[in-house]
Amino acid sequence: MEDFPLRGFNFSSSASYAIVEELGRGGMGVVYLAEKNCGGVLDYVVFKSFKTLDDEQEARLRNEANIATFLRHENIVKTYGLETCKLSDLPEAFRRTLGEGASIKPTSDLQLPTFHLRRMVDPRKGPGKRTPGFAPARMPNPKATKQVEASPHVLFMCMDYVDGVDLAMLMRHHFKLHLLLPPQIAMFIISRIARSLEYAHQWIVHKDVTPGNVLISSEGVPKLTDFGIAAPLAAAGEEFAGKVHYMAPEQLARQRSDGRADIFSLGVVAYELLTGINLFKPLSKGSWDENVRWVKQAQSRPIVPPNVVCPDLPERLSQIVMKMLEYDVDKRYQRMLEVCIDLEKRYLFAQGFGPTNNSMAAYLRIFEGDFTDANQDDLRQLTFLRNKEGKVALQRRISRELFSDAGMELVKQRKKSPIYNVLARQEAGSVTNPQPQFNYPAAPPSVAGGTVILENPAKQAAPSQATAEAANEG
Repeated sequence: MEDFPLRGFNFSSSASYAIVEELGRGGMGVVYLAEKNCGGVLDYVVFKSFKTLDDEQEARLRNEANIATFLRHENIVKTYGLETCKLSDLPEAFRRTLGEGASIKPTSDLQLPTFHLRRMVDPRKGPGKRTPGFAPARMPNPKATKQVEASPHVLFMCMDYVDGVDLAMLMRHHFKLHLLLPPQIAMFIISRIARSLEYAHQWIVHKDVTPGNVLISSEGVPKLTDFGIAAPLAAAGEEFAGKVHYMAPEQLARQRSDGRADIFSLGVVAYELLTGINLFKPLSKGSWDENVRWVKQAQSRPIVPPNVVCPDLPERLSQIVMKMLEYDVDKRYQRMLEVCIDLEKRYLFAQGFGPTNNSMAAYLRIFEGDFTDANQDDLRQLTFLRNKEGKVALQRRISRELFSDAGMELVKQRKKSPIYNVLARQEAGSVTNPQPQFNYPAAPPSVAGGTVILENPAKQAAPSQATAEAANEG
């Protein structure tokens, strides 16, 4: 292409930002919703602020931005770069949170209003009832970079705003209603994240694949976020960070880690979605070293296949998850593409029509509405959930009958875990009337009486009629 007059021309951006509200907190900083004004054109973005500001961590942060902004994929949250703000320009109350010894208390579900997906109408009118969907920020592998701002300042990572909820919170709200996600819905999420990682593994390893780092937009699109500890493939294995109970054995052993470590981590997430059991989470709080020792000991024991824990799961699906969870890295899936193909060919679309972004969105709308007044358009998106009677079964109830004897033994070994607490409350006599915590929605009447099974959408029943019949069946 011939040269043109503007090649290399530089100019400053006219964009300005206004902080709208706080979305969530973690140990490293605070996540904000911000309004971006670029020449009078408004948009919403997310700002991640960072508590620590020393030169080494700033270099890591800039390296994260350079890695993350390169990634462009439907199932990855887009990162735009870093914005710098002078410390003296910030409110005094905010500056105090950055002082030495100051701590930032992570956001708790108990501090949040009732669950519902964020619907952006006009956030400037007030915080409303929105649910944080972003995990705490983390630092990537260090690399020397030039310091842009010499005076004291704060860096904000600028990312795309995702109107939705994170997978960890979605799981917790299902637990509160004594539910697990339907397997097809859960594995659709896993397959989309696998697709995003297959793309990302051309350059980097994520190394922190957890439910909290998976966002699901209100349009039903799963997205992976927080590449903060991701390292370029050429330097993989130099950094040791992340959530210990989702780490692959080679990552815990500080060995060189490649994309297969992410396959193991995603397998841990898949196992948790299918059974409600977090395989390697320490049962009590401990130091980092204590937790690492606990997980290493847990990973010395064989894993019980998901279909042995919950007999309602098909063996072919269980085999896929177990191959993701192979302790021996050479016996594990070698590429995320293999995971994607097996999940989609052998399970999700083996019978033809399967889950899509639209069906994911339909399920979220029905869940958000407490499984009442589901309209026929949404039900038609979920016909792959039909049971043997030809009805769309939307709820996978947690109960003693869901688990085998071997599965119950695994649950009993994990006292104080969410799945243990649900079954313990049921055994204590609350099975006919589960009582969620005050900050969660009241269980729909049908949950108290039994499994909700909505009528076959093919019958074209009116929404109110389908809902009434479902309640009667409960």
